[in-house]
Amino acid sequence: MNKEIKNIVFDLGGVIMGLDVPRTILAFEKLGITNIVNKTGHHYTNEIFYDFETGKVSENEFRSELRRVAGQDLTNNKIDMAWNEMILDIPLKKAKVLKQLSDKFNIFLLSNTNSIHKKKFESEFFDNADFDFNELFRKTFYSHIENVRKPDLEAYQNVLDSSNIIANESLFVDDSLENIKAAARVGYNTYHIKSINDFYQLSKNLR
Repeated sequence: MNKEIKNIVFDLGGVIMGLDVPRTILAFEKLGITNIVNKTGHHYTNEIFYDFETGKVSENEFRSELRRVAGQDLTNNKIDMAWNEMILDIPLKKAKVLKQLSDKFNIFLLSNTNSIHKKKFESEFFDNADFDFNELFRKTFYSHIENVRKPDLEAYQNVLDSSNIIANESLFVDDSLENIKAAARVGYNTYHIKSINDFYQLSKNLR
C-alpha cells in the first residue's frame, strides 16, 4: 500500500454499516412490489431508485412511484419501513476504529444513499452512540445531496476537488468491485472489502 496515504475515503453500506438488501426485497414483495432488482441482484430495475439516490426526485415522488408499482394506496410508513429493512447497525467498534484512524489520516465518507435511509441510520446511530455519525468524518459526500452516485467518475473527483486532496495520496475503501475499479481510474489507491473482517484488517495495516 502507498506509504504516502494521507486520506481515506470510506463507503458506508457493507463497509461501515451492515446492509442486507434481500430484507428490503422481501418486505417490498409483501407489499406487492416485485422484481425491484435484476437477476444478478446488483442493479435496480426501476430508475426511480437511482433518481432518488441522486436527489432527482423527492421522498413523496419516490413513494408515489412505489404505490403505482404496488397498485395500492400504501401509507408512507409502510413504504419507509420496507425500504429501511436493508439498514442494519453501525457497530460502535467500527466508530472507535474510525476515530483512531482520524488521528493519523483525513477521513471522508462517500455513499450512495437517500434521505429516507440517511434519517434512519443517523437516528439509530445517535441513539446508540450519543453523538452524530457525521462527526466521524472530515467531510461526508452523500449521493442524494451531491446529485451524483458511484461508479460515476464525477462522484470520486468531487471528493478530491471539494476537499482539496490528491488522488494518489488517498485510499478508497468499498465492498463493490465496480466502485473500486472506477475509483482506480480516477487515480485513487483502493482497498476492496470482501468480508466482515477486512475492515478491521485494513485498520491494523494502517495503524
